[in-house]
Amino acid sequence: MIIATAGHVDHGKTSLVKALTEIDTDRLAEEKRRGMSIDIGFAYADVGAATPLGFVDVPGHERFVRNMLAGVACIDLALLVIAADDGPMPQTHEHLGILTLLGVPRCVVALTKIDRVAPERLVQAEREVVALLQPGPFRGAPVFPLVATHGTGVPALRQHLADAAVAFAARPVAGHFRLAVDRSFALAGAGRIVTGAVLSGRVQVGDQVIVSPRGTAARVRGIHAQNQRANVAVAGQRCALNLAGVDLKDAEPVRGDWVVAPDAHAPTDRLDVQLDVLASEPKALAHRAALQLHIGAASVNARVATLDGPSIAPGASGMAQLNLERPIAALHGDRFILRDSAAGRTVAGGRVIDPFGPARGRSKPARALHLAAMALSAPADALAAMLAAEPDGIALQRFALARNLTASEAAVLREPLHSPLHAPFRSSPGIVVMAAGSAPIALSSTHWQALRERVRAAVARWHADRPDSVGASEAALAELLGMRRTVPLLHAALASMVEDGTAAREGLRLRLADHRAVLSQSDSDLLDRVTTLLQPAGLRPPIVGELATLLALPQPELIDFLTRASQLGALVRVAPNRFYLPHTVAELIAQARKLAAESEDGRFDAAAYRDHTGIGRNLTVQVLEFMDREGATSFDGARRMPTP
Repeated sequence: MIIATAGHVDHGKTSLVKALTEIDTDRLAEEKRRGMSIDIGFAYADVGAATPLGFVDVPGHERFVRNMLAGVACIDLALLVIAADDGPMPQTHEHLGILTLLGVPRCVVALTKIDRVAPERLVQAEREVVALLQPGPFRGAPVFPLVATHGTGVPALRQHLADAAVAFAARPVAGHFRLAVDRSFALAGAGRIVTGAVLSGRVQVGDQVIVSPRGTAARVRGIHAQNQRANVAVAGQRCALNLAGVDLKDAEPVRGDWVVAPDAHAPTDRLDVQLDVLASEPKALAHRAALQLHIGAASVNARVATLDGPSIAPGASGMAQLNLERPIAALHGDRFILRDSAAGRTVAGGRVIDPFGPARGRSKPARALHLAAMALSAPADALAAMLAAEPDGIALQRFALARNLTASEAAVLREPLHSPLHAPFRSSPGIVVMAAGSAPIALSSTHWQALRERVRAAVARWHADRPDSVGASEAALAELLGMRRTVPLLHAALASMVEDGTAAREGLRLRLADHRAVLSQSDSDLLDRVTTLLQPAGLRPPIVGELATLLALPQPELIDFLTRASQLGALVRVAPNRFYLPHTVAELIAQARKLAAESEDGRFDAAAYRDHTGIGRNLTVQVLEFMDREGATSFDGARRMPTP
């Protein structure tokens, strides 16, 4: 269990931690000289629980609130320190507001310096504490009057903390490993050491990690968890990691960085958040307000874009987007504080809803529904609500990354679809998952059926407008449906319709199962003659001039027919002077897929395709450029890969 102190400067936080742990957390010479905490300090106490109690002692002075916030990324209990002679003071109120905004679950009050006041003042101070806590989540928190320097009342507080530690339910060890770095230093003989709170997951000696957001790779060489040497550190612990890596010298971790599992490294500079404005604020938080964001142990300038209206009133909550001056590491559920850096006060706080907020469309009603769904705590509930709100589906990998779900945790959400996808789509009750390369997309069954009906209706309109056409290409259907390009959703819907017999493929064209193109008798006869010549030629059909000679037709007349036939889908124009039968084009694409499947990286180059098909260099170039245009392959400038 991790305990953080809070309270006004000179109310005895450091003295109390020393009385509880016998450790002086003021380690800096300046702190010793001034008798005041400047930076966060750490101490541990063995109270008989499974692991020692971890204490984070924070500075109380308003000028050091930034340092205070660096230490409270992951705390289980707040130890609010209030001097009996002063009572609640400005930093008491600010720290209490911060603890509330961070969602700290429990609070204990230490009423210090009771030896300096008369009995009646002590009674009054206790009433002030009750009144202070009454409006918020810590109403009824236990109060322990004590004198830290003499030990009076300290044993009772220590026993209460020990009992709380024994009854404490440890955080679930879920998600990828993430540690918020609050200290980083070099230790002679060991190398780079970072300390911080583990927000999620687990790490063990030998694991590979990333220093985020900078992206520096490292290896965990040693671990101290809760001040004890360990092989493993888990969520809810404070720990020190001994890191090794060739790049650490050039990019040393600093306070505000994160050490994360490689799959959790996702820098972002735009956060969609739920904001809670403090009721003590004198005015509403306005759209475009410039504030200072404190998240984890990082501090970064941010501009607020309110999403529910022009402002958020004091004491109210609302959705907003934070645009940051530089990328940080943040994921769904992370708590944060916003401060007015000019006035030096805490303004608001909240939690991250979507760590990858969009640059456009952030205020649209559809986006509001999306955020409301994402805000649900349970991943399964959030995914179900998002699927209901998103007719275009949810990218499952992006969802899992935003929610910090491991592969096994994400797989549970789409059971029984946790096995690899071998078809363009798979379905289970309530959800359909389709393969889109390495990024599966999920749709609700309702939206999936609606999509299939839209596609069927679009193909039917094509047939009605062009009865002599074999069918429509995927690109043409995408345009009919208002899609900017052929997308995985359309491809999966068409694949499912072909599989269940609703539709059929004719080369690159799609038709409804009961549709047959109606050609004139003369065109039908000529098509039969052309087919007779193209069929035996296989993957290397004759060029237009050769066809004209073989058919004894003027070349312009033949070109006119071939063009008309390709527009109808009966033939496919691969190059200006080369026409293919639809099933032969399908074979060209199948050969590309086979070649890619046999390569280590799933890609191939033109020379390999030429050798694989035997069609020659010039025709290979024409065929591959055609497949790129049709979306059957994608080209990165050197190699190609088939599209899903």
